Amino acid sequence: MFWKKKDKKQPIPSKPTKPTRDEILAQAKANMAAARAEIGDETLEKIKQAILKKQSSTLEKAKAQIKAADTDKVRDHIQYMIREEK
Repeated sequence: MFWKKKDKKQPIPSKPTKPTRDEILAQAKANMAAARAEIGDETLEKIKQAILKKQSSTLEKAKAQIKAADTDKVRDHIQYMIREEK
């Protein structure tokens, strides 16, 4: 028996094209402008001030100094403080 082969020239479904970088940036800017209009400039300014205040707190400054310090020196100081407590 013989089978008749089907023609494989079926139309390929078109894939959705990926947006370009410029299209993504334009969409992001539009979303940002819409969010800014919805929230309001006063609220954004308050949020900005709260973040700046938190970053300038003494605890945050101490954390930043410890992260920037030499790890061996920090470890030695912590071990010294632990020994002093005992």
